[in-house]
Amino acid sequence: MNPTPCFRLEASHRGTSRAAPLLRFAAVALCGGALACSPDVPANPRSVIHLDGEFDDWAGTVPVTTDPEDAEAESPVDLGRVWATDDPLWLHLSVEVGRAVNVQAMAGELHLVMDADGDADTGGTRWGLDGADFEIVLSRLDRPQPGGFGAGFGLRAVEGDSVGALGSAYDLDVAALPTHASDRFELRVSRNGTSDGFGRLGTTVRAVLVAVRDGRVFDRTDPWTYTFSSAGDPTAVGADITLLTDPPAGSFRVAAWNVSEGSFRSPAGHARVLAAVRPDVVLLDEVYGDATLDDLRAFFAEPGLAALGTWDFVLAEGGGRQKTVVAARDRAVRQEPGMVEVRYAPGALEALRTEVPEAAYPLLDAEAERHMSATGGWIDIDGVEVLFVPLDLQSAGYAGSPQDELRIVQARTLAQHVRDAMEGSGGPAPVVVGGDLNLVGSVDPLRIMSEGLDVDGSDLTRAALDRLGEASRTTWRDTRQGPFAPGLLDMTLYSDAVLEQVGGFVFATDDLTDAQLAQLRLERDLSAASSDHLVVVTDLRVRR
Repeated sequence: MNPTPCFRLEASHRGTSRAAPLLRFAAVALCGGALACSPDVPANPRSVIHLDGEFDDWAGTVPVTTDPEDAEAESPVDLGRVWATDDPLWLHLSVEVGRAVNVQAMAGELHLVMDADGDADTGGTRWGLDGADFEIVLSRLDRPQPGGFGAGFGLRAVEGDSVGALGSAYDLDVAALPTHASDRFELRVSRNGTSDGFGRLGTTVRAVLVAVRDGRVFDRTDPWTYTFSSAGDPTAVGADITLLTDPPAGSFRVAAWNVSEGSFRSPAGHARVLAAVRPDVVLLDEVYGDATLDDLRAFFAEPGLAALGTWDFVLAEGGGRQKTVVAARDRAVRQEPGMVEVRYAPGALEALRTEVPEAAYPLLDAEAERHMSATGGWIDIDGVEVLFVPLDLQSAGYAGSPQDELRIVQARTLAQHVRDAMEGSGGPAPVVVGGDLNLVGSVDPLRIMSEGLDVDGSDLTRAALDRLGEASRTTWRDTRQGPFAPGLLDMTLYSDAVLEQVGGFVFATDDLTDAQLAQLRLERDLSAASSDHLVVVTDLRVRR
């Protein structure tokens, strides 16, 4: 049980790596100076940094450069300290940016210019760095969001004094967290480059960071040099697929998944992916809006799921074109009467209308008509009635955008419905919330959805969940490899006064080796063909 309210996980990541098994759980959550027990992340000897948007694993790393506090207010960021480290697969960077921004959606761009071989006499010149071979553009502005904010990452070659076309940063597996607004972020770049050698990093690299807005340089670091401490090794280790067996004795497994609406109309692949993780409780979001109970019966009758047991489920009435589902294996699900359709409080959307530009009115009109994409279902877990809440908050935008303001209203609305359901059940009851928080703006929706909702009045705990095949917590990737880099959008929150996490992972067939796929009779592209979101799996048990 948490001795103090806490929603933010500060985990200790030592000796973690890509393609790691979960070997132990022993992290702590830190909030207001008090410590509380919470599950750890996987230990894995190949990586020194865990891409999770937290920075404790950077402790003891000496900055490669420090830029003074000197940028004008109009600058996208005010660059500060920059750290670098490596493992056989990745160059890891962490960057202070002076103010809370969404690194994929800034009011300007941040250019990471790389001299891949550390030789100033080769390559070209870019933003004052001689020897530059390529640049990664953070918050690219070739197709800006409303308000002039950037949209994702880009990658391009530097050739002499010119640059190539802006392409996909997926070519170098670039990812950065947190996805929500922060004054510091961490970023990884593949050191092995592409199959034709583009972007391959040598034993020493040189780099510079440059903040640009409207073609003007507002801030830049001094160039720095970094020499790798490990030899590059592109060999995939693979995941610990033993975790796909049933959860530890006495626990139950919750699988939360954004099933990507339209693709769920042909859900045979979804069923195979879900069956592979062997869930006891399933929380689905982005189920297409005209889905019927018969459609869901047919889904849970798919061979892989049917072989696991008998399924019961409830379907939300609200959400318009995107609905949510609570399902359980060999257990009954009782829909919470007050959450069959999660409606906004009177005046909530009207008040928001006074704060957003007129261009956002159609978004609010649609929301007023369809209400929230969420519901609630009660399931008996070892004699304890637990409320399970799938959700899908508004997508897109950035901190302060109309979409982010709507996400905040949605979080407040849903949190109040959960409180009302607890009171209607005769007193505080444990809750598990899972789904797509779309945390691409401020962190406020997560804070609101956690605050005070545990049975003891403390905050819900966010589950510590790692990709089954790598040392990161990304739960979404663009299957078309477009501008937006992988992000942490999907989360599970739970009442740790009653429940404890004993395991879990984030699953996609993308992360498995060929041998593992053959063993499981799965295809590499099965997850990507089903959804751009990954399955978020949390193993919980009732505290005794």
